[in-house]
Amino acid sequence: MERPSALQIEAAESQYLRARVAGLAALPGNPYQAVLSGADDALAFAVAASGSPMLNRVCGDSTADPQGLARQLQAFERYNPALAVVGRSRQMPATLNLAGLTLAKLRGWTHLQLACSLEAVHQAPPDVEIQPVTAATLAAFAALHAEGFHRDPAVRAVNEASFSGLLEDPRARLSLLYAEGRPVAGAALFCASNGVAYLGTAFTRRAARGQGFHQALIGHRLAQARERGCLWAAATALPTSKSRRNLERCGLHLSHVQALYGRVAEA
Repeated sequence: MERPSALQIEAAESQYLRARVAGLAALPGNPYQAVLSGADDALAFAVAASGSPMLNRVCGDSTADPQGLARQLQAFERYNPALAVVGRSRQMPATLNLAGLTLAKLRGWTHLQLACSLEAVHQAPPDVEIQPVTAATLAAFAALHAEGFHRDPAVRAVNEASFSGLLEDPRARLSLLYAEGRPVAGAALFCASNGVAYLGTAFTRRAARGQGFHQALIGHRLAQARERGCLWAAATALPTSKSRRNLERCGLHLSHVQALYGRVAEA
């Protein structure tokens, strides 16, 4: 079975992030001022209460529809949205032109996208306790996420609310890994409409790192994705990270490079 294309992987990640923003937009009164536009393969979403490029993006094929993406960037200008651009090398250009708009590469937002066929990857079930996140354990999931990514209280509130929407989304699964009865690691899975299972955020309590929990959660999510009928799995990692090495140990391989770009303000 062939690997999914770069655009299929990008679409799966975009659907996962859009689902988190949709959860925010569905909250009574929309307190975080979340907005959405477009369909699964060409979409935009933003959260006024968050400055993160994770939740403020315009997504689509910049080669096939540069004009449409440029219009979306202009329509969402107040949110400073990012645009994901794919390439073969980590040496992506510092700036690029999109239908007359000048975009600059965002520092620290160049990642690798990895993927594998779920038919080709089979691992023994991890010998640890992993449970689905529920409304009762969502706060623990969010607290571990905040610890793993050093989130301040305001950002943590946005993230916890965005994860809460995934609890009601049949495409998503959130998991907590327990050691000695306490949650020490967590991860997200999202089964996109194109058959790609996107392995979303994953994190481990600092004191519990180095014990194989991150890799166990990768294997757990691959098994979940296979059970749900997905054909491929994909994930995002920094080039020199332990996450990348763990993903590769579990059978994922480099697909392409993703760099985020933002619009340069006109003089």
